[in-house]
Amino acid sequence: MSTSTDVSEAMSFSENRTYSVQSSTVIKHVGIILYDGFSLLEAGTFVEALHVANELQSEDANRSLTYRVNLVSARGGTVSCSSSMSVWTEQLAGRHFDSLDNLIVAGGTGVARASGDDSLIDLLRRVSAKRVSITAIGNGHMLLSAAGVERRDWPSMKQGIHIKSPSAPRPEQERDQALMTSLALLKKDLGTELAVRVADRLGSGGHLSPAGTFEAMDDATLAEKARASARWLVQNCAKPISVVDAARISSMSERNFLRLFKREIGVTPSKFLLRARLDLTCKLLESSDLPVDKIARRTGLSNGERLSKLFRKEFAMSPTEFRARSRQKR
Repeated sequence: MSTSTDVSEAMSFSENRTYSVQSSTVIKHVGIILYDGFSLLEAGTFVEALHVANELQSEDANRSLTYRVNLVSARGGTVSCSSSMSVWTEQLAGRHFDSLDNLIVAGGTGVARASGDDSLIDLLRRVSAKRVSITAIGNGHMLLSAAGVERRDWPSMKQGIHIKSPSAPRPEQERDQALMTSLALLKKDLGTELAVRVADRLGSGGHLSPAGTFEAMDDATLAEKARASARWLVQNCAKPISVVDAARISSMSERNFLRLFKREIGVTPSKFLLRARLDLTCKLLESSDLPVDKIARRTGLSNGERLSKLFRKEFAMSPTEFRARSRQKR
């Protein structure tokens, strides 16, 4: 990444590569939020790691997901990094906001100044309210603190354990911080084996040992994985998703996923998904005048006839009766 062309190519790889993926592959949308004075090395290292993960998976006929990365900012347009180079960002709004799965907050020398940017702080709060998985690289956590946002690191993350030499030059520290964060995400999504392959491919200038890194990482508990799956089902219940999709997102076989989910959550994934869709249906019945058939399509329940049958089974009343009773209580 020695030239501006290299930077542009590395940071926009997903736009050029992910459209040819088989339709069965899950696309995971990752946003890296930038501001004036961000660390180009950190952001670039993180993107490079996900790029390598996509390449390694392309060699596997059973690839489970592909990362699509977008560089975003509060206002969009050009943003200057700490080394005075400018990169183009998209405004985190509209379709990018709604489709976001993970948000990464870059670190950098400009983080203190960015903490006083009301637009950026408000954006972080709104992203957090959507229960998007959000974490920071290096001192980027200062922005989350300024926004009053609880950093939701992946369970396998531990801060400050991965630098072998505390006297390592700052650029090497920045790169290792970013690589550690990316490896934690890859380990959670795709398993330890692939994350180790990415670490071996990228290296770290001798300051981060792949073997030592993964020894230091705590395995994500099964309970945390099940809760993450439950959140994903709620967030995506209006879409045409299935239990197979949820298992793939969790990097588990369908059989093991069903067993884990039932044990930790108390109901099967199918039942949980149905409840999430019915809950969304109830909210739409209460707050809108949309026809029942249209609500059914918007909540992943196919059509009004199926919705009516489910409603009578679950609530002993029709959707129309539910709407009328809920409005009488206002």
